[in-house]
Amino acid sequence: MTTQGLKERVAESFSRRATIYDDHAREQRIAASALAECAGQYAAGLPEGPVLEMGCGTGLLSVELPAIFPGRDLEFTDVSPAMIAYCREKIAAAGIAHPGIRYTVLDGERLACEEHYAMICANFSMHWFTDLAAGLRRIARALKPGGKLLCSYPGAGSYREWHRQCESLHVPCTANPLPDHPSVARAFVHEAVEVRQWEQELVMRFSTAHAFLRHLKCTGAGTPTGWGAPPLALSQMRKLLRGWVEHASGGIEVTCVIHFLAVERSG
Repeated sequence: MTTQGLKERVAESFSRRATIYDDHAREQRIAASALAECAGQYAAGLPEGPVLEMGCGTGLLSVELPAIFPGRDLEFTDVSPAMIAYCREKIAAAGIAHPGIRYTVLDGERLACEEHYAMICANFSMHWFTDLAAGLRRIARALKPGGKLLCSYPGAGSYREWHRQCESLHVPCTANPLPDHPSVARAFVHEAVEVRQWEQELVMRFSTAHAFLRHLKCTGAGTPTGWGAPPLALSQMRKLLRGWVEHASGGIEVTCVIHFLAVERSG
């Protein structure tokens, strides 16, 4: 699959689920809240300039940013036009009046500017980058000196119960590969930045394995990137769904390891 083809599939997948996304976005909602808290802590020390949110989605983080940055221009962007429209509607419905908000369909990985933004935020979007290291470096260079990048993403170690069940049942695991802390840190090794990373585990309960897989699909996260195993045959899927339930009692638990990244460009 080409890079452009993957991005089109991701955008289409999220667009189709814009109206139901918020009902299923457990991991994304918790991560957005944590990023909003971080943004508030950093707000007073930022240089002049606008704030960019990449992958704004339905606006889980976007609705918090106008109050944190009342005097700054805000740019809310996403690869999905439907998500942009939903974000705009959510902010309007919340009665948020901020004259500096702009909405743009944009692939944040292809950001083409330097030393422009005071802060860039990305909630659950950077794991869709086709070239993670190059994308992160490009974003870091778009920060003004003293500017900050704040990201959250499902990281390595997430959904380990899914991996274990597939291994025990001898079924390929179709989970998309996810970034780890060392690979993310290496992206900045030649950049004049300070990097901080941390993580938070979220244990989620589902009635069945099918309910968990539907959860991923309803948040657009079920879109295969092509970097993992190919889709399961029907017989393999049935084996996984039956086997996972047989090993569970009263439902299943699945862990998402939410990784956080804070990057400050040197002044």
